[in-house]
Amino acid sequence: MPFVHFDSVRVAILANFPLHVIPSLSSGKAPTGHYATWLPPLAEANATGDGIERIWITLCDEIEKKTEGVFWNQRFIILPSRKTGRASSFFREDRAAIQAVLREIRPDLVHGWGTEDVYALAAVTSGFPAVISMQGILSHYVLHTQSDARMWFQALLELYLLRRTRALTCESRWARPILQRRAPRAEITCIEYGAHPDFFEATWTPDPANPAAIFVGTVAARKGIQDALKAFATPELKETELWVVGSGPLEDWENAPPNVKWLGRLDRARLIEKMSKAWCLVLPTRADTSPNVVKEGRVMGLPVVTTPCGGQSDYIEEGRNGFIVNPGDIANLTSRLHQLLSDFDFCRQRGLDGWEADRAIFRTDVMAEKFRALYREVTIL
Repeated sequence: MPFVHFDSVRVAILANFPLHVIPSLSSGKAPTGHYATWLPPLAEANATGDGIERIWITLCDEIEKKTEGVFWNQRFIILPSRKTGRASSFFREDRAAIQAVLREIRPDLVHGWGTEDVYALAAVTSGFPAVISMQGILSHYVLHTQSDARMWFQALLELYLLRRTRALTCESRWARPILQRRAPRAEITCIEYGAHPDFFEATWTPDPANPAAIFVGTVAARKGIQDALKAFATPELKETELWVVGSGPLEDWENAPPNVKWLGRLDRARLIEKMSKAWCLVLPTRADTSPNVVKEGRVMGLPVVTTPCGGQSDYIEEGRNGFIVNPGDIANLTSRLHQLLSDFDFCRQRGLDGWEADRAIFRTDVMAEKFRALYREVTIL
């Protein structure tokens, strides 16, 4: 694939940036749903001068007019958007607003993050050289778990985008063959998204007298929370606890056993506090491109019990730093959790195995450097 090299590159980054970390640009309230926790530390890692001009463009339904600011040596442009009725029009108003900004700034490259919203679509249809970074592979998710109409719409739109894109990034080796089938013309680069530096600074100090596993994520069937709840209802785990962090349709499930503690959504500081006390992380997911919580758990030193159905299986090695179980296999899930939660020393050793290697992989500056290299090779479409 031909590339053109620049001494200085102007990149427009279209992304659902979590604006609550920049209170002067929004209400300061954290989003109610899932948000890209890896983007703020990436922006911070890009603060040093490197000859690349980054202009972030994001939408916000809390403002009425265009807002701008400079943070971490990067320009942020916030555009007003509607709360509802956006997807059904193929994001026509949003794409027009983004396109107007792109015509003004004339970027060398447009980087669209995620097919869950307008950003990848706006990048691919912008008329400028573009690269897409995947967050979730929606067209894979809908085949493996029950999904609503909007998810199916976005999945079909994703297939259209992947057929058109020529440059694509994913965050796991697991995702590459799935995307290659959907985007046969694309050059695919694997770039793992990093964990926030706060997780590197945390100390894992589980209480030997209180064996507990922690689940973090959307409390929904795709994440496999139902399997975790069934496992903790078994006699083998009745003397242990499951801490559930997150919100979703299965939150406070009425059939949950009494040893399940529902903690709701937590800010990063409180999440780190709870993870530091848990013996292990459990994520029996049906489909995940590369869940950041597994990376966060590994840089803290937690062993992980998860499934082969996602990018996290790239760095959880069976019996070494955790266990891999098939989704729906409650007996095996229960057995693996019991191994960890019944033997503190065994659990600690599993957490320490591969810990330093994982910390080296999931640094935000490593992610930033890989994107920096990619930006200097702007694809000629």
